[in-house]
Amino acid sequence: MACGALPNGYLCQDARIMNKIQTIAMSSLILGSMASHAALGHGTLSNPPSRIYRAWESGCMNNPDPFLQGVINQNVDACWNWNELVNFAPVESYDQFNVPFDQIIPDGKLASADNPRFAAFDTVSDLWPTTPVEAGPLEMTIFATTPHNPLKMYAFLTTPDHDWGQEALTWDEMQPIPVGPVTLEGNEYTFTVTLPPRVGKHSIYVIWQRIDPVGEGFYMLADVDFGICSDSCDCMSDLDLNGRVDGADLGMMLGAWGSPAGDVTNDGLTNGADLGMLLGEWGSCGPDCDNDGISDYEEVEAGAPDCNLDGIPDDCQEQPDCDGDGIWDVCAILDGLVDDCNINLIPDSCEIADGALDEDGNGILDECQLDGFTYDWEVTDDWGTGFIANLTIHNDSGQCLSGWEALFNAKTFAVDSVWNGVLVPRGDGVIRIVNETWNGDVCQGESFTIGLQATGTPSLPVGLLLNDSPVEEAP
Repeated sequence: MACGALPNGYLCQDARIMNKIQTIAMSSLILGSMASHAALGHGTLSNPPSRIYRAWESGCMNNPDPFLQGVINQNVDACWNWNELVNFAPVESYDQFNVPFDQIIPDGKLASADNPRFAAFDTVSDLWPTTPVEAGPLEMTIFATTPHNPLKMYAFLTTPDHDWGQEALTWDEMQPIPVGPVTLEGNEYTFTVTLPPRVGKHSIYVIWQRIDPVGEGFYMLADVDFGICSDSCDCMSDLDLNGRVDGADLGMMLGAWGSPAGDVTNDGLTNGADLGMLLGEWGSCGPDCDNDGISDYEEVEAGAPDCNLDGIPDDCQEQPDCDGDGIWDVCAILDGLVDDCNINLIPDSCEIADGALDEDGNGILDECQLDGFTYDWEVTDDWGTGFIANLTIHNDSGQCLSGWEALFNAKTFAVDSVWNGVLVPRGDGVIRIVNETWNGDVCQGESFTIGLQATGTPSLPVGLLLNDSPVEEAP
């Protein structure tokens, strides 16, 4: 059943999935990027490969697939820039957890993200190569030539009624699917999605949304093939793919009597043999981890806890709980209850308790921080009830920053406005300032200055952090 577009970019009526996706988005990888700004590209899906990655990987000039070569020939430059398939969300940085994607990317332009350079990848055809998949958990990988943080991931799957290869991709035929915890190792982001039952060929759509002043997002579309239903998909007689063989399937079969449409025995007709198979499979079908006669898929859809979003009820699994609080580590990280700054699915507090370095005792792993940031604080005007000051931060860390975020507490003043940065509202009293679109890249030996106007009396910023790394007052 097709999903109707809803406000704020959420595109399906399944409130449970929507709430969980929003929870994940709010807790996804809030880290400062330390990637070199010398890298020009960004990334796309490598497993399963996106359309553009598949084209680039197999060759932009002499691709062995004639169809892909024809797509590439429409704009060879797009193939060479496979890692720059981007568009921009025209919203403030603190609103980028609720991007209205369906209002930014029009129907028929999803694969290209409405980026004209990549328009050929919107071509409607049944010749796109596919990757075999099955319903259930699927581990996905993004190869990132430049990792970017902070970020969040969204994933969608074409609905059962989408006519793959024959019609354009539209938001009404995109169903959101849960995205599990994300890890970063080297230049690869890895995460798991839970694929609902499908048959035949479909498309998975992933959006890697940066949280930054320009709202940069990377869009990637992978074509997949579920094949004919297997045990991990569901029963052959589950014609409506809802995890049960029931009256709805019986009605569909009877309505198709004498035609191939309800044929589950593969003899070319819907007849008594098919009806016999349907009645024999009556009830729940698919994997049933607790053998209670209700499929895992159906139990999760009905509300059974599945906090790590792997499609298997929590009661059937055991997962690490390093602090013994009764909440699995992965679920605590997903729900934002604990920090995981190095993105290894182990709470930072547990790593520190086990001996990981945190020399300054601020609860942030030393490996997630850079040394060598210093600042100067200059008050340029003071009229008693307010003042103007410049906060200059120097980078002697040996690294390049691609985007920055400054956090500090103010004991004696409140910041009213800033320039050379964006003041982002917070509810906890901490001052948060992020880079403008033009001053986010700061390399070794470089500095940047934030101007601010404040009410109150001047005093040094307290606990100043740049991308979660401590900043000391310059000597």
